[in-house]
Amino acid sequence: MALNPRMSLLIITVVVIVLRMVTPGFATYCPLSSISYKYPEQVSPNQTFTTSVTISGVCAPDDAYYYSIRSDLNSQHGLVLSEQSTPIGYSQGEHWNITAENQITAPATSGSWPIIYTVYIFADVGGGFTIDSIIYKSVTIQVG
Repeated sequence: MALNPRMSLLIITVVVIVLRMVTPGFATYCPLSSISYKYPEQVSPNQTFTTSVTISGVCAPDDAYYYSIRSDLNSQHGLVLSEQSTPIGYSQGEHWNITAENQITAPATSGSWPIIYTVYIFADVGGGFTIDSIIYKSVTIQVG
């Protein structure tokens, strides 16, 4: 029994839609096993201080991918206040642990200061960077 062309097209369309729903849009080649943040709960106005993000994970073993981490501290309005890039290197499938430190200066006025950490893992493939993953964390530091 042969299917008519319209029925064949319908079946193919349904299969493609279902496969797209269950297949992730992108796969991470460098999944994280842990991430921790270190920052002061309170600072003085105009005080310069250091925060850090410690990240660990295992990247897929592939000599073609050079991995790095970038940690940004952003204002609640999206302005990048500080950024720090740290290389992971080429992966042989080993576990890695990286700390990225950011230096930042508190505002001149007292009050609650919301900051957003944005942590990127980049994979450099053939001279072009691709974002492997992005992690966001909002924190509040008391100024004054």
